[in-house]
Amino acid sequence: MPPGLLDALAGVPDPRARRGRRFQLTTLLAVGVCAMTCAGHNSLVSIAEWARRCEQEVLARLGCPYDPFAGRYRAPGERTLRDAFARVDPAALTAAGFAHLTALATAPLAPVNPDGTREREQRRAHRTARRVRPGHQTIRRRAIAVDGKCLRGAVRADGSKVFVLSAVRHDDALTAALREIGAKTNEIPEFAPLLDQIADTDLTDVVVTVDALHAQTAHARYVVEQRKAHYLLSVKHNQPTLARQLAKLPWREIPVQDRSRDRGHGREEVREVKVASVDNLLFPHAKQVVRIHRKRRRLGTKKWSTETVYAVTDLAAHQADAAEIAAWARGHWMIESTVHWSKDVVFGEDLSQARRHRTPVVVSVFRDLARAALHPAGWANIASGRRAHTRPEAILTLHGIP
Repeated sequence: MPPGLLDALAGVPDPRARRGRRFQLTTLLAVGVCAMTCAGHNSLVSIAEWARRCEQEVLARLGCPYDPFAGRYRAPGERTLRDAFARVDPAALTAAGFAHLTALATAPLAPVNPDGTREREQRRAHRTARRVRPGHQTIRRRAIAVDGKCLRGAVRADGSKVFVLSAVRHDDALTAALREIGAKTNEIPEFAPLLDQIADTDLTDVVVTVDALHAQTAHARYVVEQRKAHYLLSVKHNQPTLARQLAKLPWREIPVQDRSRDRGHGREEVREVKVASVDNLLFPHAKQVVRIHRKRRRLGTKKWSTETVYAVTDLAAHQADAAEIAAWARGHWMIESTVHWSKDVVFGEDLSQARRHRTPVVVSVFRDLARAALHPAGWANIASGRRAHTRPEAILTLHGIP
């Protein structure tokens, strides 16, 4: 049986002074994750209130200290939680949670809502990934999406917003790494330090998908040469020379190699993918370039809108075909439509005003752990699952706390 949440959180370093500790850091972190799992507990005040209302048996299972004079287990207060969360290393907390959830994640991504309807973005990625192709049944490599997010309710003392950069696996939507972006920098210099948090065993031979902001030559060299992984980079006008070179390729002479038509959310979309092998492209290790042509229209109308995007990858034709590349390109937006969406809409992340030091990022990691534990096989069911797990005993069992 895989270790529970308490065992995983025991590896997070405790930055507090040894003098005056009444609660173990593992207990405080477990309280944050378990309270966040229950519907309506999105702030530090509500987390402390959840702990205060727990039964004595639940507090004992969480590792709370026993007060011999009062004859009962003590629940941590808001001040205790706030002081501890402000100092915890978010990277270490994310790594501990990722290791714990990886051991538990055995079911594939299920693109079905609680009412039986199919969710559009997940359905497309799931169906494309599992499409039967000559020579192989599924996608041959795992993929990790890297994208940034603004914690809109959190404001630093200098008035700047708090941004985080996350690396999320496509197939099970587990957050492998998370890093806070400094006030005087941006996502680009934080790309390599973010992936440095992921072990070589979890990144070797994995495809890293990123948006056009990270279409940097240094990023491509880092992924391929230092981490022995692969990349799929979108290309836009932040790389004007490369973008012009891709647009001038003889795409009319290249046949469509993957085509999909989908209907949902009141619109219809047609996607056509063309892939061409290259050699002397002005980008490190580039082996194939991709052209994705999208056509969309609102149901009930006849007017179509079109969009053409380009991407580049270091995988050669025998390593990745058009269907796999199309699945990775579509699956990349899972980090927006599933992970970021659920944290904002279901867990109210944009409304959270936790601002002290590292607290906004640490609480964001709690949301990731709660989100992943609720429905590892059906991300569209997070809201209903969060409402269902209201009893603290059920939440502790969900997280494997004996």
